[in-house]
Amino acid sequence: MKTLPFIFALLLVLFLSNCSKDNELTGDSTFKLNDTLELAIDKSAINNEEQLTISIDSVLSDSRCPSDAICVWEGNAEVRFLLNNDGKKTKFILNSHGGDNYPSDTVIAGYNIELVALRPYPVSTSKISNSEYVADLLIKKE
Repeated sequence: MKTLPFIFALLLVLFLSNCSKDNELTGDSTFKLNDTLELAIDKSAINNEEQLTISIDSVLSDSRCPSDAICVWEGNAEVRFLLNNDGKKTKFILNSHGGDNYPSDTVIAGYNIELVALRPYPVSTSKISNSEYVADLLIKKE
């Protein structure tokens, strides 16, 4: 019978340690608005103040001109992201090239999201695996 209070206390500690605020998101890293953040594939970044979580869904294509080649066009990498804004999930695509046909930024729910860079940059002698990509993003409130 002496073990019953111990088991109850242990269960209470375990229960309380698993409790968290409903308004706090979880992820791999945190970011602040107006600061450039680095985001790897299969990782997410959170801003708890704004209730935002962002992640890379996938790199859809990467036709950027390799750094050791001479090309007529610089090429483009197309990256699909997932933004969770206070429970509302939105997928969107940004491009490394920028311009009218290849937007490198977008506005979603009052946030301007810009793809600043995608690393690593291609080299003709090696193929980039999906898990190697890291995006530099800048998120600002409109």
